[in-house]
Amino acid sequence: MSTPSLTPTRRVGVGWISTYVVAGFGMQIALQSPSTFVMPQQIADIDPTGKVGGYAWVSVMGAVAGLVAGPLFGALSDRTGSRFGRRRPWIVGGALTCAAAFLFLAAQHSVVGVGIGALLLSITMSVLGAGYNTVVPDQVPVAQRGLVLGWAAVPQAAGLIAGGLLLALASGPAAGYLLMAAVMALVIPFVMVTTDQQLPEEQRQPFSLKTFLAGYRIDPRRHPDYAWALGTRFLMSLGYGIGTLYIPYFLQDVVGHPDDLLTVVAINGVSVVALSVVSGWLSDRIGRRRILVFVGSAIMATAAIMLALSPTWTMTLVTAVVLGVGYGIYIGVDGALITQVLPAADDQGRDLAIAGLMGSLPYVIVPAVASLIITYLGGYSGLYLASALISLLGTVLIWRIKSVP
Repeated sequence: MSTPSLTPTRRVGVGWISTYVVAGFGMQIALQSPSTFVMPQQIADIDPTGKVGGYAWVSVMGAVAGLVAGPLFGALSDRTGSRFGRRRPWIVGGALTCAAAFLFLAAQHSVVGVGIGALLLSITMSVLGAGYNTVVPDQVPVAQRGLVLGWAAVPQAAGLIAGGLLLALASGPAAGYLLMAAVMALVIPFVMVTTDQQLPEEQRQPFSLKTFLAGYRIDPRRHPDYAWALGTRFLMSLGYGIGTLYIPYFLQDVVGHPDDLLTVVAINGVSVVALSVVSGWLSDRIGRRRILVFVGSAIMATAAIMLALSPTWTMTLVTAVVLGVGYGIYIGVDGALITQVLPAADDQGRDLAIAGLMGSLPYVIVPAVASLIITYLGGYSGLYLASALISLLGTVLIWRIKSVP
């Protein structure tokens, strides 16, 4: 029996990358599309007058669950000794339980029920992520991670477009959730293709609640680059979340195009896809990642300022392109950078999950913050100016990282 390598050196092939991206489509369609297309409509149907507050509460429910579930399942996957490998059982189990969560959501007719369903979906997505997100540092060498994670950014961007097109075929929220459950089958090819080696018993670290909880305490003195990378991701996710979470209501209440959400999403997604792979590949070629994160973040801030100053339908389309370009450059590099600053080689699942929290934790804050800004601090123009300011703060932190060029 071979021993899993903590420092992979063998490059992965086209088949591995292709099925990894297909699995990513399954994960991202199911992760992004319900909260953008299905849940807002479901909540508006249930409570038309309280839809903004109801949607905020449901979003918080989903985000809060990941605070514990992600790192917990990541830590457990690091210690999984199954004969099927460390990560594959979590990918399969996550896909099956996600499908079950969608079936639960399809049967809900109250905002409380939708909130519970969002919580269950977040937990089951954490199960899936415990396996899927960790295979890159497990199996992909550092010099190839920009390319691989650049391709992995394609479903992160285009998954929302694909999900929107799929959901256009559904007649109502219940049918949409059933489609989302079926999409989880896309993870199967990757599970069948990847070789996930069994972790020998002598290499399994015992699970300790004390050690697990200590993982939440990031010590900037011991791991400064990891701390700065987490701070950068948190700020960029917060800025992006503030600028995008309420787009469905912005189109409806400000620019008068409530039926054109998919158009905006598609334009933005194509721009992201066009830049993410190139950005990841380029970062591998030049051996530099920070400058590309900086450029992408600055472009995202520019897009938010443009929309704040001119909240029109035409500017919405223009900024969808600009934001997509900036976000594509950013996410094409950010994932690879994070894998290079992880504190512990034998706790990659836990540490990557904590890094993932820096992408999801802002969505606990965004609904309340965005609601206050829209109501009291300048409406949607104030919202987009806040998004720009936070993104610019992220561009400052990226230069504090020293171990990654």
